[in-house]
Amino acid sequence: MRFSLRRKIIAIACGAAIIPILAMSIITDLLEDRLQDCMKGEVRTLIESHVSQLTGDLYEECRTADQLISAETERAAMALETLMEGLGRVMIMKRVSDWPVNNHRAQGVDEVTVPVLAIGKKEFTYAKRKGKPLPILVEASRISGAYCTMFQRLNPEGDMLVVDTTAPAEQLNWKLGDIFYSLGNDGKVVSAIDDVLSGRISKRYENPDYGTRYTIYIPLRDQDNFVTGMMAVYMDDEILQVLRKSMLKTSIGKTGYIWVIGTKGESKGHYIVSNSAKNDGLNVDSVGGRDGFVHELIAQAKEAGEGKLSSKTYVWRTGMDDEGRDKLSVFTYFKPWGWVIGAGVYLDEYQGITNRLTGVLDYLVEWLSITGLVLLGITLVVSFYASGLIATPVSHMVDLVKIIASGDLHQARETIAAVDESCPNARKAVSNADHPEMLDETGQLYLAVKGMVDNLYSLIGQVQRSGIQVTTSSTEIAASARQLEVTVSQQATATTQISATSAEISANSGELAGAMHHVNDAASTMDNLAFEGQDGLKTMIRIMDDLRGATLVITSKLDEINDRANAIEGIVNTITKVADRTNLLSLNAAIEAEKAGKFGQGFSVVAAEIRRLADQTSVAALEIEDMIGNMRSSVDSGVDEMDKFASDVRFGAEKAGKLGKKLEGIMTGVRELNPRIEQVNDGMTAQAEGAGQISEAMSQLSETASDTSDALSEFNRATSQLNEAVQGLRSEVSRFKVSE
Repeated sequence: MRFSLRRKIIAIACGAAIIPILAMSIITDLLEDRLQDCMKGEVRTLIESHVSQLTGDLYEECRTADQLISAETERAAMALETLMEGLGRVMIMKRVSDWPVNNHRAQGVDEVTVPVLAIGKKEFTYAKRKGKPLPILVEASRISGAYCTMFQRLNPEGDMLVVDTTAPAEQLNWKLGDIFYSLGNDGKVVSAIDDVLSGRISKRYENPDYGTRYTIYIPLRDQDNFVTGMMAVYMDDEILQVLRKSMLKTSIGKTGYIWVIGTKGESKGHYIVSNSAKNDGLNVDSVGGRDGFVHELIAQAKEAGEGKLSSKTYVWRTGMDDEGRDKLSVFTYFKPWGWVIGAGVYLDEYQGITNRLTGVLDYLVEWLSITGLVLLGITLVVSFYASGLIATPVSHMVDLVKIIASGDLHQARETIAAVDESCPNARKAVSNADHPEMLDETGQLYLAVKGMVDNLYSLIGQVQRSGIQVTTSSTEIAASARQLEVTVSQQATATTQISATSAEISANSGELAGAMHHVNDAASTMDNLAFEGQDGLKTMIRIMDDLRGATLVITSKLDEINDRANAIEGIVNTITKVADRTNLLSLNAAIEAEKAGKFGQGFSVVAAEIRRLADQTSVAALEIEDMIGNMRSSVDSGVDEMDKFASDVRFGAEKAGKLGKKLEGIMTGVRELNPRIEQVNDGMTAQAEGAGQISEAMSQLSETASDTSDALSEFNRATSQLNEAVQGLRSEVSRFKVSE
């Protein structure tokens, strides 16, 4: 059966109301599980982000505390080292002292005898140091807040004996009589003693205080630079208690808490800080984890690296018979202390959020179903009424269009008149034709169809009348086009001849422009060469000026040498006079010695030696005077030669200057020639371009004439086709009836 437009409208309206609600219900049901998983994931992400922030803050707190302790300990070590240097030299006395030993590895040995260690006037013996630490160590500990311990070397291996300390006698501190062995329990050399024996300061973290104790070991050297002991410095800091209080004050959810696990020594795998003081020091696996769990946790933290956050979800038992609860922990590795720092929460504490969101989703599905039923009823009523308003006018339009399709425009106009009288919507559309915005789509469609019929009626009549006129005009146009085609052919022949002449002019002008371009290039090259020659002359003139200045300097130096030679000649004359005077005095002395007899024999020998030296001095002075004379003659000859050389240099500079001026005149002439050559070159280039443009324009004109001739041929064919089309149009239009 036929499915009418009215039924289609009602079905579409009901479908539009039902389909979105059904789709929403189906999608909500399908996505409910996925939405629950998504909500769980988002809640877990928020929890992990919060726990990660707490873990990161705690790591930064530990790092800051470590930096503070390290800096304070290093300052205390520097101060103690300065104080020890003020006491005097480190010495090992010949006397010995007996020391009780607290931790000797040999069975039955509780005392050792060692030479007395002294620093300046302070001696370290058991009798003097027992209960009375060195006052300067006590003062240094009081000022810096650090404990100071003195060690004396016992043997070549490097075992160290505690001979003084300011630390209280507690289990984790060094005490008088303790031995710090160079070999650990594992048989390896302790790194601190190895560094000290090598003369280096050792800085290390030690296991007491769960790895937080930062100790600095400073070697002690005697006058022979031999390591005889060492000093140990570490801070008296209650950082573990402070951090524990800070951790316990931090709350995570309802029952979440912060924890710290050791990774070195006896504390490896054991709680350092937990949520309960009774669990501190216990193995983590024994508190609530499975066997091997804590080692997996430590390995994961170390593999991630220091300061890098890792997370782990696991089942944690809170009682012996408890099946356990899902727990999420975020943790990181703090390498300096060997700690794994973490924070954990129980995931079931956040399950209520997911349940509340799921309940809201179920409530939304129920209300969507109720709303859909109500909307369906309203849609049925509205669509039944609205479909009548749409379908009735459309059916009238269908009948009218069928009549138009048959070609009977006269009957179509009669049908429109009948519809205007019988249909209320049609009457309303006609009455409001001047205000189409007041009509709905069916009214506007009726007016459009009515206008189309009137226009078709007028158009078909006009087409029938115009067909005869077009046929007559096309015949006249064809005759004119044939005559124009002959004229265009003659014009194309003349254009071809002009184009050939212009091409010859353009070629001759191009050759002449190329020749002028070569002339211009040659003039430019000549200009460049003249410019380079002028630069060379300027350089040569500058060098000659430098040579002239140098000759003046050399002449002045030679004059100075001549003056110095004159001065030396005066000094030689003085030496000659002194030698003559000395010779005379020695002769007088010899005469007096002869008068003295045997008492003057020694003086006679001295006088003879003085006379001999005076003669040698006279001979040397004469040789120096000859050398100075030769030097002066050489200097005078050099001055004359330098004057001649300076004169030649000046003459050469003047000649070079004149030559430079002549080259400058040549360059000026070449530069004046270049613009004129360029003007001629530009004119010839412009003439060649103009001739080329004329040739190109004539070629285009020839092509245009040819195209015009072709177009006229096409126009003739088009005119014939137009005549045939008009005949076909007249035959087609004759099918329409515009009158009875």
